Amino acid sequence: MWIGYRSVFGVDWKEANRGPEIAADRMARWLAREGFDAEFDAVPGRYRVGNGAVLTQTEAAESGRFKAVRYRLKEAPRAGVHWYTSLTFVSLSRRADKELREHGYFLIEVSARGSDPSTPIDERVRTPDLTGLVLEAVTATDGPARLTTCPQTITARAVDDLINVLCDPGRRMPAVVAVPADGDDLEQWRDRFAEATRYLHGIASLYLLDDEAGHKLNNEFEYHWTTAALRTFHPLVDPASREDGERHPVLKGDRLDYEMDAVQAILTHRIRQATAAAPLPEPLADVGDALFRANEQQRADEARQRRIIRDLQPCGLNGSGAAGAQVVGEADAAGVVTAAEPEPSPFDLLIDSFGDFPNLLVTAEEGPMRALGQHKDAATFAAKAREALAALDAYVALRRAGGWDGGGFRMYCEDSRHGGRIYPATQVAAQESDTVRQDPRMAEQRRFRVPRTVSESGYTEFWAHIKIGSSGQVAPRLHYLDDTNGPTGCVIVGYLGHHLKNTRSS
Repeated sequence: MWIGYRSVFGVDWKEANRGPEIAADRMARWLAREGFDAEFDAVPGRYRVGNGAVLTQTEAAESGRFKAVRYRLKEAPRAGVHWYTSLTFVSLSRRADKELREHGYFLIEVSARGSDPSTPIDERVRTPDLTGLVLEAVTATDGPARLTTCPQTITARAVDDLINVLCDPGRRMPAVVAVPADGDDLEQWRDRFAEATRYLHGIASLYLLDDEAGHKLNNEFEYHWTTAALRTFHPLVDPASREDGERHPVLKGDRLDYEMDAVQAILTHRIRQATAAAPLPEPLADVGDALFRANEQQRADEARQRRIIRDLQPCGLNGSGAAGAQVVGEADAAGVVTAAEPEPSPFDLLIDSFGDFPNLLVTAEEGPMRALGQHKDAATFAAKAREALAALDAYVALRRAGGWDGGGFRMYCEDSRHGGRIYPATQVAAQESDTVRQDPRMAEQRRFRVPRTVSESGYTEFWAHIKIGSSGQVAPRLHYLDDTNGPTGCVIVGYLGHHLKNTRSS
């Protein structure tokens, strides 16, 4: 699943206590604004909200750690692409450490999945109005930084605080700082700066400095600054390092007059890329798994209810067919998804959860996965596949953070001292046998789709694979390509399905 937008920000304990209420209210307002039916019960379930879209509400909790609620809207396919918008709220049972300022988190995502890997996805995703609605209702923080929908004015007295924000290791998102030239109209700069950053709500903190503040910041950041410009400060700023200064790009202010569209595109593209791929805050590490398990249980309960309704339909509750039809009719009228929708398999749920792994690029076709979904052990296979995906995602995240340089994924799984999530190393193969690789027919089976930045043909061989399970003649495999040192910086998952032919196949 491709993630086009991701925002995660914290709130204090007062707003964390009201988090579920705020999430329900803001989701309903956004649905109404987008033309969907906002009348849904704020309880777990799936609801038809018009235009072929389905809203799923899921709740999960882990004792002593967190409670979470997620609203995920799955829209009807457009040009072969399903679009998802989700709002998640997580309330922490206790802070991980005394320095942690956040007692709860909001997570907003926009993602897409093509019905076929070759289906093009339009990456020009607008910032969802949902983000602004939530930001208006809370005091949102990114560690020490305040997230707002408009630039924050900084005077000379506040420069030291701004420097602390820029250098604080708790800041996860970029900060965009604007310094006008001497004598420039500050209000004119405010309007242009707001327009340049209109698509950065929820993914960057925004600061506009007046003349005196600009001079003071320049004196403190000898190698980092120039006037009449915008500067994007990524996390972990070192004011005294010339080399570090090269990490924080500058856009000249005169481009706001003549190239506003280009400035918006540059800022939006690189900041969205950075925030979509950034690791989630540590307290949220297991929330995705908890919500996935809750969703599985929720779907199982719904399936059981559908079977009860189906069994009642032939004779009804009072000996006629009317009562059973009335049960289904009432559910349909309320917008609740009922027996009219096919029962999803565990792999349907797994496919919908690919957005939980921002460091993976999944190009695998859905057909082989859905075939596994028909097997009697589908639930076990899907659970193991999710464990493998989570471990691969953690491996990439640790490599990007500089916490692992000891080799590929198998070696990562063999060494648990790094503290990252792992998969049994004995179930990971970094390579196929020489016989398989040299056999044209078997090699062709292992050619899967990749971005053309990886291979001009759009395909390459995926020799590395993970054993997902074994049941009779079925032994599912996940084939992946480690491109962490390549153009994507990801692990690419090219196949998940039945075991491909090898030297032992008949």
